[in-house]
Amino acid sequence: MNPQTTQTAQEKAQELLALEQELVLSSFSNEDALNIGLQAVAYIHEAKKSGVYIEIRRGENIVFSHCMDGANWDNRLFAQRKLNTVTKFEHCSMYAGEKYITKGRQFYDYYAPQEYQCAGGGFPIVIPGTGMVGMVGVSGLSAAEDHEVCVEALRRFLKKA
Repeated sequence: MNPQTTQTAQEKAQELLALEQELVLSSFSNEDALNIGLQAVAYIHEAKKSGVYIEIRRGENIVFSHCMDGANWDNRLFAQRKLNTVTKFEHCSMYAGEKYITKGRQFYDYYAPQEYQCAGGGFPIVIPGTGMVGMVGVSGLSAAEDHEVCVEALRRFLKKA
């Protein structure tokens, strides 16, 4: 996804919802979480980036985590805040911020930044007819890049599934 400076918050929110509908899985196992996580790691290496923390949850369980060289405790905390946001809204963390902007509000007027993060890098794992069954959290790059890692990992996984 390429950021567009002329794109309105409403357009961005709709684009994010469409992306969520595109990136749905037919099932989700611990093995799937491992493969999605490895796709994320491969994508980050291909982009010649480092310092990224990745966490994948299935339900409430952490079923994949990887702290790349250069990542630190803060990256883990930011990823967890993004995952808290996904849990609360059942949408990607970037969508939460855009949705508040469309209402003329600021996300952090309602939610504590120590607990929630509305920047890119948290993405739901959804099975149609079942709902959200897991999520991917990424932190260590820019918010847009963290979001892109989630999206690309899921896209690559779906192509191989």
